[in-house]
Amino acid sequence: MKKGRLIIFILCGLFTAGMLMADIAGARVYLDIYGKGFKKITVAVPNFKSEKADRLQTDMSDLLNKDLDLSGFFIVAPQSLFDKEFLNEGVEKQEINFGSWRSVGVELLCKGRLLLKDGEVALEAFLYDTLDGSMMLAKRYRSRGEDWRRLVHRFADDILLTVTGEKGIMSSRIVFVSGRRNLKEVYIADIDGFNLKKVTNHNNISVAPAVSPTGRYIAYTSYKGGGPNLYVKDMDANREITVDISEGMKICSSWLNNATLVYSHTVGRYSTIYTYNVETKEKRSIMQREGIITSVSFSPNGSKLVFVSDMYGSPQIFIRDSASGEIKRLTYYGNYNSAPSFSPKGDLITFVSKIEGAFEISVMDVNGGNQRVLTNGGALNDSPQFSPCGRYLLFSSLVGGRYSLHTMLFNGENKRLLKFTDNNEEQPKFAP
Repeated sequence: MKKGRLIIFILCGLFTAGMLMADIAGARVYLDIYGKGFKKITVAVPNFKSEKADRLQTDMSDLLNKDLDLSGFFIVAPQSLFDKEFLNEGVEKQEINFGSWRSVGVELLCKGRLLLKDGEVALEAFLYDTLDGSMMLAKRYRSRGEDWRRLVHRFADDILLTVTGEKGIMSSRIVFVSGRRNLKEVYIADIDGFNLKKVTNHNNISVAPAVSPTGRYIAYTSYKGGGPNLYVKDMDANREITVDISEGMKICSSWLNNATLVYSHTVGRYSTIYTYNVETKEKRSIMQREGIITSVSFSPNGSKLVFVSDMYGSPQIFIRDSASGEIKRLTYYGNYNSAPSFSPKGDLITFVSKIEGAFEISVMDVNGGNQRVLTNGGALNDSPQFSPCGRYLLFSSLVGGRYSLHTMLFNGENKRLLKFTDNNEEQPKFAP
């Protein structure tokens, strides 16, 4: 296999929150998002209250509206719906006319009181069920003034936790590759595009990032030394760790635990899958075969791993039992299936499949059954990854000559564009 083809084949592949009330219906799940279908809940977020008029109270409520809309589980009531009666209300239960909110179709009501003092932002936040006026959530959030966006993201995630039983992705960060053909760097940013930072600054090609579960380590392949070598950035210590600079292609696929990465090394006719502990420097071979083996992803409990191999002539997805070593082929449809990744719940595998000339994002059960296509835009979709909660997928898509990043629900609904830079953006990963 030529080197260029090999590269393409592989690469495709701050604040605290305290409880205001202890006895809140936090265990009550209002929305079954894993059912065959669910009805979106209409939620209202009037501008937060403040001791004095301040642009920040509007900006914070606007951001909460955007977060809830991005989640895919809510219909956000427009501000034009709120007349003077609604706007003059307080935030405490006894100050709210829930019947009026119900009359305009609002089912959940978010209220907030903003306090600004000595450069600190405090938000007293409430979530009510307008049907019976019950308080579902009450928390106080604090942050430095410049970190107010993350404060709002935390509130949005807590609303998702209250309503669905699991937190959202609004507090997540995204690691991705951006740049042009001969100059690519790894970046990290909040999911809304703010707090953008460079992870690498090699003025070369750095690709294929993989994030450890805690977010401390980010592995990537860089050509800064002339070849595709493997490095890890320790984000806490702000230092680079050299993992493998031997001959051949090295790509980190995933992390087995907080300090152990999993990577493929292809040189000559053979590929080897290694684990490498960045703290102890222990390196171990777990699999070797002739041909290409890459894109390894372990199940949450480590009992199984999926990978891509061309052992039957074209890239297909296989699963291997960690204990017995038994290998089973999962994909048979089409001549190109790659980039598999386990759901954190262990029940699904997402992957890329070539269908009628297009590369689409698909999912299947862990036994290879119930395969279904989630994208159908006829574009080059790549690098799918589940969110930590397992409800969302993050992926890249080539449309109109430019790579961009997107999210969608695990069933393919609520596709949304994310934007971080003005260049190509690809190979995304969730980061805590």
